[in-house]
Amino acid sequence: MTNDPEADGRIDPRDLLLRTDWNTVEHCCPDVAPETPVILLELLDEDPRVQGLALRTLTETLTRGDVFHTATAPAARYVAAVLGDPRTLAEVVDRAPQEEVDLGPQTPFELRVGLLAWLGDSTVEALRQRSRPYGDAEDLEAFLDLAPELYEAVRPLLDGGSPAAREAALGAVLPLLRLNALADRRAGLRDTVLRAAFGDGPLRLRAVDTLHSWDEDVSAFL
Repeated sequence: MTNDPEADGRIDPRDLLLRTDWNTVEHCCPDVAPETPVILLELLDEDPRVQGLALRTLTETLTRGDVFHTATAPAARYVAAVLGDPRTLAEVVDRAPQEEVDLGPQTPFELRVGLLAWLGDSTVEALRQRSRPYGDAEDLEAFLDLAPELYEAVRPLLDGGSPAAREAALGAVLPLLRLNALADRRAGLRDTVLRAAFGDGPLRLRAVDTLHSWDEDVSAFL
């Protein structure tokens, strides 16, 4: 019997932090924001306020302005690896104090939902930019190359957890299924994608885009 977490497909997030040479990658704002591994560690802090601010910093530094950076892909690997951690069930808010004043109190949400939303939105944006990236194409492709790994981390969450987490997981899976690297996973989720496309939820258009990428006739959905 082995204790290697990668032997059964799991990846130890602590090992990812140690394995990555963070001195060779960076996010958008190294002079004003914490280093990427600090942000990632704070996602699993014991204080939900710290976790919420870490989520906010993650989105603002790793994909700010829809630009992918050298640290984006390794950060995404870590996020995927911790999705099943119970600490991601913490209820958080990610508004800055001034936003709370301007917009009012924010309804708390599961950190897991926020992390899944970041992965899904980032994948959608990467696919949109693929022909003309805003930043370095290599950084964008490094993120998309993680598709099989991200899928394996997100797929179990389609069937468990809160309704919000299941919906966020579907939102993350749909754009991943547009990639040829996951062509062999499409058949198993085709009914799920069709239900989303026929529905009236916020993921309907994302599901239609996925079906269209499979060269399916989507005229019935338009």
